Amino acid sequence: MAKRETDFNIPPISPLVGSTIPNFFRVISMGKIALRLIPTLLLTFLVILIATPFQLYEYFYFRNKVKNHKFNKPPVFIIGHWRSGTTHLHNLLCQDPANGFTTTYHAVFPNNLKSKWIFKPFMKLNMPDKRPSDNIRLSTEFPQEEEFALGNMTHATFYHFFYFPSINDLLYEKYIRFHGISSNEKNKFKSKYHELLVKAALNTGKDQLIIKNPVNTGKIKLLLEMFPDAKFIHIYRNPIVTYLSTVKFYNSLLPTSSLENYEDEYVIQKIILNYKNLMNDFFETKDLIPKENLYEIRYEEFEKDNLFYLKAIYEKLKLKTWDNAERFLSDYIQAQKHYEKNKYKITKAELELLLKEWGFAMEKLKYKTPENLDVI
Repeated sequence: MAKRETDFNIPPISPLVGSTIPNFFRVISMGKIALRLIPTLLLTFLVILIATPFQLYEYFYFRNKVKNHKFNKPPVFIIGHWRSGTTHLHNLLCQDPANGFTTTYHAVFPNNLKSKWIFKPFMKLNMPDKRPSDNIRLSTEFPQEEEFALGNMTHATFYHFFYFPSINDLLYEKYIRFHGISSNEKNKFKSKYHELLVKAALNTGKDQLIIKNPVNTGKIKLLLEMFPDAKFIHIYRNPIVTYLSTVKFYNSLLPTSSLENYEDEYVIQKIILNYKNLMNDFFETKDLIPKENLYEIRYEEFEKDNLFYLKAIYEKLKLKTWDNAERFLSDYIQAQKHYEKNKYKITKAELELLLKEWGFAMEKLKYKTPENLDVI
């Protein structure tokens, strides 16, 4: 495997640093660890050992709170394939003071919320200022997708692909489609997910949760089992641009997260397969969502007039806080005006492959090959 360059410069500690001891060992047993990464895992485990007594306190502190918590408002799930505008939409909606979310700190240390006074400074020192895949600012208190948190709470998450790319297909079948697992294991996952969302509400002090997670695009049935009145915002983007952005994202993240050796070509194959699976699963289950609880939007339209479409989202989903939220959303939009988007090139062979493999989505979502795409 050739040495890879990455601009995601972090210390030699795995994102598993926020895990529990049992979960840490269960996850690292999922694949074959590259010998060069043993020191990284040893340092990660040292931090987990230090965190363990605080995790025990956390368990007893939150046990009854999680068990007795009732959501007064159904959660709002932002769904859509990776790199389709989900992060931008999430950040915007979380500017509303009425909305709660999973913070970036919570996503890394889901078992240490009560001891964040210890571990948050540690995290601040060891995280980059911007996400290298798209230059979006990072902070411990910014909104983050909760699938990362699940990875440090349970083995039952697709995101362990980032540690072991070789088990991508197995993880997708078991923890997005929930095929080949027992009802008991599925119920344990639901319990962990419920715990995570309750703690997000308690941590932010808000009961209206805005949850952004691309993986949830394929979990509609499960989410409706847990939250029958849940509301959904599906944001989508031209598949060709989505592919190029996803490749850049994986090339930035995998070199710092993977615990095994992998080939770049294999990862490209999985990017193509995962999009096909995720979008097909969404199209097949989309109609389970009551029409009044689903808002769909093209990213290309959304970026032209954020505020117009945000108001439409509030109206369609009957979110009651628009009058107070509007000025916070406007301020955030103004602050993002100097944000520079990535520019992409694609080979003719890649483009032909995408048109073949993702043509079904382009047709269903009414997209064509971008006119300004640089084909080389």
